[in-house]
Amino acid sequence: MDYEFDEMRQQMAILKDKLENQTIVNDRFIRRSIKRSVGTINRRYLVIGIVALAMIPYGYWAFVMLNGLSVALWLTMCALMLVVVGFMYYNSRDLRDNDLMGGNLLDVKRKVTLAKKRDANWLWFGIPAGLFWFAWFLYEESQQMGFSQGILLFFIFCMIAGLLVGLSVHFKTQRHYRDAIEQIEELENTK
Repeated sequence: MDYEFDEMRQQMAILKDKLENQTIVNDRFIRRSIKRSVGTINRRYLVIGIVALAMIPYGYWAFVMLNGLSVALWLTMCALMLVVVGFMYYNSRDLRDNDLMGGNLLDVKRKVTLAKKRDANWLWFGIPAGLFWFAWFLYEESQQMGFSQGILLFFIFCMIAGLLVGLSVHFKTQRHYRDAIEQIEELENTK
């Protein structure tokens, strides 16, 4: 009877070790998945930042030199592009932290949730600012060359297409934030 009890104790110890190892594997797997989601967000911010910075010299060439639009319009575009780059840098600074994946899950969740909220609130500035700039652009274009109905429809189509692409990128980014938060919560529940 003592022998059976010892054997059961050994089996329980083996089972406990397996379960602990499984938790460690799950922890690593989920942290790697969180890192992948956050990495996707950071890469997206980097690409948007590069495009925004490239728009500054391109905008001068396209708007001022090629089309003869006002320097004030270009400067406003430059200011908006710099605000975009500044926001992307500010919002992703906590997500680039090397200790993000090895740190306390509550801190990681707080940082990701805060970045998600700031990203969602960005639309309250980005959309009105973009529409204001686009209206100014249309006004200057109409003053310079006059609009036929076809050209006006083309510019409006371009604005709607740009808005749809921007919203698509925004919602994909929000989904990556949500995935990272869900993975953190899943990891918290396994502990």
